[in-house]
Amino acid sequence: MLYPKKINAKKGKIVIKIMLLISLIIAILLYTINKIVTPTSHWAALSIACIIYIWVTVLYALNKNVNVAAHVLVQTIAISALLVYIDYILGFEKWSLNIAIPIILMTSNMIMLLLTIISRKKYIRYVIFQLMLCLISFTPVILISERLVEDKTLGIIAVGISIANFIICLILCKTDIIEELKRKFHI
Repeated sequence: MLYPKKINAKKGKIVIKIMLLISLIIAILLYTINKIVTPTSHWAALSIACIIYIWVTVLYALNKNVNVAAHVLVQTIAISALLVYIDYILGFEKWSLNIAIPIILMTSNMIMLLLTIISRKKYIRYVIFQLMLCLISFTPVILISERLVEDKTLGIIAVGISIANFIICLILCKTDIIEELKRKFHI
């Protein structure tokens, strides 16, 4: 049986650079076509934002030392920013703030809880990302207090899920966290 040849690191980097260049050329072409054909519409900006999002995802995923929790956090931030930008380009109806971001936060917190349940012994490796996601999950509270959101329901549910998730993770991994703190701080 023949196995496919593995691409060496140098060739892989060349392929990535070529693909980045092609993406840049496509983005410039889209922008130029947009300005010539439909200057009042900003559809190219949406396409370029999606290209940037894809590259953030690809480059982060290609990192060989990717922590799953870190990947969840990066994806949460990247997709939220992309959706807010799309909402802004389309007239800022605030669907991204009312619906999309709370759903993304709920999903991310559920994924973190699943990671904790599946690999409790590895929880220490991503507790920082869990804490950062918990802090980011308070975004709906800020949006509600600044009156940027009309419907508060999903935002409040997202914050509640985040708090419950963090408490459950602390309860499930309490002994591991205490042992790690003792080890790190020589207590």
